[in-house]
Amino acid sequence: MRPAAPEDEPALDAFFGHVDAEDLRFRFLSAVRKVDHDQLKAMVTIDHDRTEHFLAFDPASGQIIATAMLAADQSFRRAEVAIAVHRDFKRMGISWTLLDHVAEFARWKGILTLESIESRDNHDAIDLERERGWIASACPGDPTSTILRMTL
Repeated sequence: MRPAAPEDEPALDAFFGHVDAEDLRFRFLSAVRKVDHDQLKAMVTIDHDRTEHFLAFDPASGQIIATAMLAADQSFRRAEVAIAVHRDFKRMGISWTLLDHVAEFARWKGILTLESIESRDNHDAIDLERERGWIASACPGDPTSTILRMTL
C-alpha cells in the first residue's frame, strides 16, 4: 500500500473497471458508470497536506486491488474516508486493513474525527464500520444516506 502518484492514473482507471456498478454508486454516492479522466486526475494529483489517496496492490500481479481516500477539512479536525475494492478481492479483509491504515494515518496527522457517508443500502460498509467502533447517525437533509463517525 502506498499513496497515489500521477503515474498511477492508467492503473487506477483499470482498477475502477473492476469495481461493481453498485460499489461505484456506493463509493461516489451517485450513479457513476465510469470514473472519468478528471476524477482520476484529481485522485492522483492531490494536496498531500489535506488529502491522501492510498492504493493497495496485489503482490502477485502488481495491479491495484483497493483504494482509500482520506480528505481532511481545513482545520484538520475532521476527515472523510471513502474506500473501493476490486470485485475479485472482496471479502478478504482488505477493507478492514485499509480502514485501520487510514485511521492510523489520520491519527499521525492529528485528525480527531473520521467520517464516512454511506448509502443506507450499503449494509456491508455500515456493518464493517460499526464493527470497528464507528457510530452511525442520520445524514441531515438526505434520508438515503447514513453518516458514520469514529473519534480517534
